[in-house]
Amino acid sequence: MKIQQRPIASTILLGLVCALTFMPLSMILNTVVSWSNAICLALWLYAGGYAFLLGHWSRAGYRTVGFAVLVLLTAIFLVKSIAAFLLFTLVFISWIRSGVCFQKSGGISLAVELALCVAGGAMVAVSAPVSPLGWALAVWMFFLLQALYFVIIDIQDAEPHDNGENEEDPFERACSQAENILAREAK
Repeated sequence: MKIQQRPIASTILLGLVCALTFMPLSMILNTVVSWSNAICLALWLYAGGYAFLLGHWSRAGYRTVGFAVLVLLTAIFLVKSIAAFLLFTLVFISWIRSGVCFQKSGGISLAVELALCVAGGAMVAVSAPVSPLGWALAVWMFFLLQALYFVIIDIQDAEPHDNGENEEDPFERACSQAENILAREAK
């Protein structure tokens, strides 16, 4: 059975879930680590979830995506700045989407990726979130911008990382069988 992918709706829904859970998650994490690390850990969890979702859509190996997620985790404890970590996260999502998952040749994909990164970073910088509610709204707006990638670049045009055989749609198979039967009867 072929599963229909709905990346725009899924990205928006994931963004809504992330925005709604940001405040409680960051407050729980703040009991264990500092406030800035709690925000970065929450952002890391959401970026990692989105990366695994992208990997699932493209049939990329979970090891590759998992390695990238672990690299981003180390950045939390190395940079000691929310702004620097946010920049790493933007680069990370671009790397996962365009470099690992949807390897589409051409400058359009790169231009769209660059524009979305700049717009996402600028949106967070302009809103300058200082409270958990502000960060939740920034996360929600960020995922709305990420959904634009799939509006501009059609996911069906992008080549998945794993070029394995795709199953034929049952309706298409039945249609071709019916055409073959009709062609034999006409002879």
